Formats: sequence, C-alpha cells, structure tokens
Amino acid sequence: MPISCHLRLLLARLNVERARRGEPAISLRRLARESGVALSVLVALHTEQSQRVDYATLDRLLTYFSRFLPVTMNDLLVWTPEPQDESATVVV
Repeated sequence: MPISCHLRLLLARLNVERARRGEPAISLRRLARESGVALSVLVALHTEQSQRVDYATLDRLLTYFSRFLPVTMNDLLVWTPEPQDESATVVV
C-alpha cells in the first residue's frame, strides 16, 4: 500500500524520550485512554492493518504526540508512490 502509518515509530520515539527521563513507556492501551482513540483503531494503525482513518483520529493522535514531541502529519502518515509501469505512460 503506498500510504503507511508510522504510529509504531512515533510511539517508539516517544518512549525513547520517556526512557531518557526515567519515565515508564506508553502502551497502546494508555495511548488509547489518554488520546481518546479507541484501542482497536490504534492496534489496526500500529500493525498497518487499517484501510482508512478519519480526520478526528488523526487530529487526536497528532494533538497527543505534539504534547511531547515536535510532530507533523508526515511523521504519522507517509506516502510512497508505487513504481510506474513504463508501458502505461500517459501522453497528453
């Protein structure tokens, strides 16, 4: 899939920062409780099994992580274009 969710990496970054400060790691369950995003949604995003995500979920996650780290949408979602088939070149 050309769009991937980097929730796993973002959570890892947060937990590295927390470990440096001697604080306990944030689990998906705690992230769900504190961010207001359902645990089932977080699990689907964390394992990249989600087929869609709504704007409210993205807003909640970015708002949550921005309390601890400088984040943008590009830190959470990444688009990687699929290689073009040269035989399918569009002529304008």
